[in-house]
Amino acid sequence: MIGSWFATDYDEAPHYVGGLPLEVGSGRDLAIVDQVVRGQSIVGRVTGDYGAVGVKMHNPGVPTRVSVLVHLDEVATRWWSDRVRPSRLAPELPRLVLVRAQGALRGAAVLARRQGLRSAGGAKATVEFDLGPEDLDEDGLLMVELAEPSRPAWTTGRIAARAALGLRLDKISVRPQGGPATVAAPVPTGCDLAIIPADVPEVFRLEVSPVTPAPPLPVSPTHKWARKKPARAGFKALRIARRASTRVVAEVHKSRPADQFGVTATDLLAEVAVELEVVKRAPGSITLRRTTPSGGPILVGLKQADRGLSCRVVPVAGA
Repeated sequence: MIGSWFATDYDEAPHYVGGLPLEVGSGRDLAIVDQVVRGQSIVGRVTGDYGAVGVKMHNPGVPTRVSVLVHLDEVATRWWSDRVRPSRLAPELPRLVLVRAQGALRGAAVLARRQGLRSAGGAKATVEFDLGPEDLDEDGLLMVELAEPSRPAWTTGRIAARAALGLRLDKISVRPQGGPATVAAPVPTGCDLAIIPADVPEVFRLEVSPVTPAPPLPVSPTHKWARKKPARAGFKALRIARRASTRVVAEVHKSRPADQFGVTATDLLAEVAVELEVVKRAPGSITLRRTTPSGGPILVGLKQADRGLSCRVVPVAGA
C-alpha cells in the first residue's frame, strides 16, 4: 500500500483506555483534542467557540450510557469576560451549550453562577445519553463536543454569546446500560431557563424560586503600582465591600415568582417551538405536559424574563 512504510521516531501506538465501566478524568487519557486544552485533574477546558475531545476505547459490543460533566467556574467566566463582555458593568448571562457525540446532538445544559446553589459560585451540569455498539464502530473512538446553539428569538438578551468558551469538561463516564441506576436529584439551574432532556417523562413540574446572583469577579490590577502589597490590600477591601453591597441589594430586591407565570419552549434539535399543556398550577410551580413529540432536548424559559429567579425540572412519575 502506498505510504505504508512511512514512520517517524515520534509515532505512538493508539492509546486505549480501560474497559467498562470507564471514567475519564484527565486530559492524559485523550486521543484527540480540538480547541481544548488538556487538564491534569479534569479532562480539559474549551478555548474557542466549540471544543471536542476523543477517547479511544475498545468497542464493548453492548449498549452504553455516557455521562458528561460540564463545569462553569470562575476561570471560565474570566475568559469569557476578557474576550466577550463589552463592559465590566454588563450583566453576566447564563450559558446555553449543546453536547454532541459521534456527530449528533445528544443533550444540552444551562449553566449560571449563583450563590447558594453551587460551591464558590460555580455551576455544574451532567448530560447523559445512550449509545449503541454501532455508534462506536470498530475503532472505538468516542468523540464528545461542546458546541454553540442556534438561539431562539425569545432568548435574545437572556443567554450569553460564545457560551462554550472557557467551559470545563470535568469527567466523561461510560457504563453498560441496564446496570445500577444512578438517578441524580434535580437541581436548580440558577436562572429563568432550564433544559428538559429527551428521557424526561411526558409530564414534568417546573419549579421556580428566588436566587441570589453570584458575586462579581475581582478585577486583577493592571498597573505596576497596583500590584504592590499596600495597593493589593486596598483592592481587597473594595472587593469585599462591593460583594457585601451586592448581597444586600439582592436580599432587598429579591424576585418572587408569580402564581400565573407562563413558559416558552423550543426543541434545540429541530429548532421549532414546542407546545406545553398546563396540567396543574401551584405557588411557585407549574406542571406541564408535552403535547408534540420532540427529537432532542427542549429549552424552556419563563415568558417574563427575571434574572432573580431560578428554575428546576422535576419529573412526575405515573402522571
